[in-house]
Amino acid sequence: MYTTGEIAAEVALEKPGLDTLDIAVFWGGSPTIASTQTILVNASTSKAHYLHQNQYVEFDPTQGLVPLVVPGQHELAQSLPWGGTSHPVWYRKDPRVANCKAQGGVFNAALMNGVPQIVAGALEATKDMTAEERDAALTETAAQVMNQMPPRENPRLNKSLDSVHASGPLGRAHVVIHGNQNYKQTGLLQAFAAYWLLQRAPLRVGFASGCQAFGHRALLGQPAGVRAGLASSRHR
Repeated sequence: MYTTGEIAAEVALEKPGLDTLDIAVFWGGSPTIASTQTILVNASTSKAHYLHQNQYVEFDPTQGLVPLVVPGQHELAQSLPWGGTSHPVWYRKDPRVANCKAQGGVFNAALMNGVPQIVAGALEATKDMTAEERDAALTETAAQVMNQMPPRENPRLNKSLDSVHASGPLGRAHVVIHGNQNYKQTGLLQAFAAYWLLQRAPLRVGFASGCQAFGHRALLGQPAGVRAGLASSRHR
């Protein structure tokens, strides 16, 4: 889910002397039924953390929505920590990085404005339940938010944006990756990972991110290659 943001971070870190990552991840379109359930369960039952001087620090659970400047538009976008994303985990023991904070959301402001209320209501309704009862209630709440599969992804609507500001004592870098069709991006990266593993060992074994296992430049080339191929076919 956050591999594209990690690719952007790794491109920024190609410049030496940067130790702080400020990451924003945004999507357009609607989540699937399963994604809605995951989002609600995680937001209701898990704490969110960022990395500060190589240590996990919990986000203030009362901070609510945080407006972020999104490259390419004048309107501010509303964001949430979403559990802190996976980025602080991957950079926890990376000698290059001391600080890593990530926030994100969807471009649909009305939907984002409703998320804190939905989560707060779910927490209040399930506070006295057992874990099993809570999970069942959260699944039911998620079904009220999204109970049918969204339509086929439309590149005009299902867009994505990953922005990374990297800074440090020796400089700054800003990397932005614009994309579309988020679920297709996921499928493409998974297919490439399988293709790689059928031919050779990963760059890192065990618990590793996509960039650690396959290299960020190799992963970056997959969606870029598809876009180039489509553009070439259109001009023939």
